[in-house]
Amino acid sequence: MMEMALFSALNQQMTILFFDDVSDYQITKVCKSIRTMIIPNGVKGFVSDFMRGVRVTERFELSDNLISIGNNSFDFGTEVYCVFANCILPSVVISGSVKEIGNFAFGHSHIDVLQLPASLHSPYGRQFKDSYIGLLRLPHEWKEMASLDDHGHLKVNSTLDSEIFGYLRWPSTHVERLEFY
Repeated sequence: MMEMALFSALNQQMTILFFDDVSDYQITKVCKSIRTMIIPNGVKGFVSDFMRGVRVTERFELSDNLISIGNNSFDFGTEVYCVFANCILPSVVISGSVKEIGNFAFGHSHIDVLQLPASLHSPYGRQFKDSYIGLLRLPHEWKEMASLDDHGHLKVNSTLDSEIFGYLRWPSTHVERLEFY
């Protein structure tokens, strides 16, 4: 079983607990706004609703060796969803170690800057449904397969394999700007 992280916020204090089994754990959050959230190295995944509805005002960092942001294909023992749903996040850089973004992981969120790695392969699961993304940064090798339409929706080449690039299908997500790195 992989190590999981649980976010708990009380009185503007933040605690991350590490454990192996989350099957009977219920999450409660009091704090809805924090300045900084740094997920330390060693965390491989999250419980459902890990940070749902939280606003991070200054700095948000995911660990460099994170494997999954939601779902259960990496043996977390239970379906994991809505990890960062309904959040307001300044910048999200997903590292190349992430193999999957699960169902509704960032759904209904506002993300100022989102950077995705070329190595990420995940089927469609409404990962960014109804979200707003100020700047979307994609790998330069994707320049021929992705663009924005006139309404700020991401368009991807329809010949792409949905099992690999399904998470890029965002019909209801608004993207202000697209950049390739």
